[in-house]
Amino acid sequence: MEREEEILQKLNAVSEKEWKEIIDKLTIFVLFKLKRRTIFGAHSEQNLGVNPIDYYIDESISKLFGLDWKWQFEKYSLLDQLKRIIGSLISTNVERYKTKKFHENPTESNKIPAIIEDNDDEENDIYKRFKEAIEACSQDDEELQLYALALDECDSFDDMVIQIGWDKKKLYALQKKMTRRITKYFETKTLE
Repeated sequence: MEREEEILQKLNAVSEKEWKEIIDKLTIFVLFKLKRRTIFGAHSEQNLGVNPIDYYIDESISKLFGLDWKWQFEKYSLLDQLKRIIGSLISTNVERYKTKKFHENPTESNKIPAIIEDNDDEENDIYKRFKEAIEACSQDDEELQLYALALDECDSFDDMVIQIGWDKKKLYALQKKMTRRITKYFETKTLE
């Protein structure tokens, strides 16, 4: 049996339940990998044409089934192979974006994104302090870190449920925990 046929046979043997678990884990992986770099730039929806998380997951699976990447199943699990593909896609898109920006009209590439341009300095300062608080308050807790990333990436709790795979009850509990920590953080900052 040819290698390509063997790979496709193994891919087709993966159950729907296994695919769901893999996609859930890939979603979390991509969220962490991109962190907060999806508002503008190489990983933005504007540049990719679709939601960045969907793009990287769909593209990695397509590359695997299209045999553009050959799954080394003896060496890597399916999840690990897809993570490797996503890492490569992210690097490729960054390089492509840098090259594109370099060749663009310099006046256009120096434009400030509209979301920042519309905010005055005071709003930017408040946003910056809030982001610092979130980072400081979540750095010792992996679940809070993921929740903080999801706050940036998702539009609603329903979206967070889909992206992270946690139920709303857990998200509400994390929201309360984060709120308590941020409140305490700002109280100690004003006392200093």
